[in-house]
Amino acid sequence: MNKSIARTIADSLTWARIFSVAPITLLAWYNLRWWVFGLYIAAALTDLLDGMFARRAAPAGTDFDLDGIADLIFSFATLLWFWLLIPGFVQTYWLPYVPILVLLEFYMMFVRLRHQRYGIPHLPFGRFAMALFFFLLPVVIVWGDIPWFVHGVLIVGVASKLQLSWAFWNRRAA
Repeated sequence: MNKSIARTIADSLTWARIFSVAPITLLAWYNLRWWVFGLYIAAALTDLLDGMFARRAAPAGTDFDLDGIADLIFSFATLLWFWLLIPGFVQTYWLPYVPILVLLEFYMMFVRLRHQRYGIPHLPFGRFAMALFFFLLPVVIVWGDIPWFVHGVLIVGVASKLQLSWAFWNRRAA
């Protein structure tokens, strides 16, 4: 496959994932769980396919990390969908995970903007945490609120963000 065509397909799939946030949010607003489930799975597949095409593609023409931004948007949107679909989500799971995740993400955004030469390391534990996080909404839609699973996923998410923050901190100190 031509590398430039693969890059175009990968970027198009990433944009599709970004644009899927609006209809999924609307469906979550009206509590249409199974429609949310279906579109969420479709968006997750665009992420999978995007990665497959991006590995075969030419490097991006800019330093803008479109896939990373799409993951960030989708992560925050997933938290919004939890709030819309699961009664009591904010009260049950808000502290301490979400504030810590938000603070760490703001720190990492600051470091990325301030020190653009660093790039974004894709650590194996971070990839595992992201995959686990994206399994969370479908599991909760299908089987209901499972507190031990939700807490486990959020703990793994915080640990992966701490690992990434530590990697940024060590690069900055060097």
